[in-house]
Amino acid sequence: MTAYHLLLRVAALVAATTTASGAVARPPVQEHVLPAAPVQEHVLPAAPAPEPAAWRALVVGGGPRPPMNQVAIEGHIRYFQSLLPATVERRVLFADGRRGTRSVQFLDGHRMRYRAPRLPRIDGATTRPGFDAIWRRFARARPADPLLLYFAGHGSPDPRRDLDNNVFDLWGGGALSVRDLAARMAELPGGTPVVLVMAQCFSGAFANLLFEGGRPDGELVERDVVGFFAATRDRPASGCTPEINEADYTDFSSYFFAALSGVDRLGKRVRGADFDQNRFVGMNEAFAYALLHQATGDVPVATSDVFLRRFVNKPDHETMATPYSRVLSWSSPAERAALEGLSDALGLRGEHRLRAAYDREFGPGAGRRDVEDVTSAHRLRFIRLAKSVVLARTLRQSADRALIARFERLRAAEARNPLAEAKAAGQVRQGTRRRAAR
Repeated sequence: MTAYHLLLRVAALVAATTTASGAVARPPVQEHVLPAAPVQEHVLPAAPAPEPAAWRALVVGGGPRPPMNQVAIEGHIRYFQSLLPATVERRVLFADGRRGTRSVQFLDGHRMRYRAPRLPRIDGATTRPGFDAIWRRFARARPADPLLLYFAGHGSPDPRRDLDNNVFDLWGGGALSVRDLAARMAELPGGTPVVLVMAQCFSGAFANLLFEGGRPDGELVERDVVGFFAATRDRPASGCTPEINEADYTDFSSYFFAALSGVDRLGKRVRGADFDQNRFVGMNEAFAYALLHQATGDVPVATSDVFLRRFVNKPDHETMATPYSRVLSWSSPAERAALEGLSDALGLRGEHRLRAAYDREFGPGAGRRDVEDVTSAHRLRFIRLAKSVVLARTLRQSADRALIARFERLRAAEARNPLAEAKAAGQVRQGTRRRAAR
């Protein structure tokens, strides 16, 4: 058993023994039954289990220049850092990388002002040289350990109109494209798991990191790559505001990380994301929580959505004709909760609600879509989620065993919780040190 797989077992054990209040419940005491036969002497002790791998986190944040480097972006990064267990090694790139530059835009009454960053740490600039340097020194330095990447800033469509190769905007006017990041990730060993959470506009294109070279027609990469993105490849995302009141922030990553950690950015407990009631919130549940509760024009995307649309060919008119009761019966608890909540919010009723939602959004008379229309965004979330459920069912009923296995592996990776795993790894290492000190 590898160190990484041991970590998964430890995380599951910690999750299973954690109460809703966060306290660790004592397992039931097992009775000691005397063996029927004499115990053999001189039994060799079991080899010590390898120490579990530890998560690392790389944050890439900030806008391309001060007027686009809003205080909310800085707040997203501060909140994310506060959720990481102290044992998680992390690096943070932000704006020009300097603490003294008045690079953060904020709204003071009716006046736009600028101040220096107020982050716990800044390790470099969000530039191409800054990213490449930190990647060499940090991401490649411990290649066996899983890597959590969080991007908070602005994104743009590809300048050549290739929406599958959109970019993250870097400080000073540079850009990091899907294929640029794919090339960096290819430098890591194939067994290094990577999780991405991206909050920028047009970020859904980065789900193509599932494929070789970041190209949607490429072969599937061997590594476990999972991602959750604030918007489809052709839509903007919310969350870049100069408003200083964090109680008003309604961006995707705030809801996602609040559900995943159980604590929102104001320090309040978050409940209701454990949809399967197993006392553990996976990233798939955090994603469903954001789909259900985020009241913005965002239409978030998960890697499994892109996987299904690549490999399952089923026309929309067939998908949307599926009776709603069947869709619910094929859904996971998280999917079911999101579908039901969105359906209620949209006032959808009856067995043909997929078709009704689709016709309302895309049918004759639908008109031009407003990307800031919250109702339209909720309708799109409902349509996309229902489609993913139907496509997953279609795949599972196919004869392609290898593709089904790869999909289930992806879904299992999406159901993990890097924060819980990192906490479990820290507890194991702490226990190892205590035993060694005796």
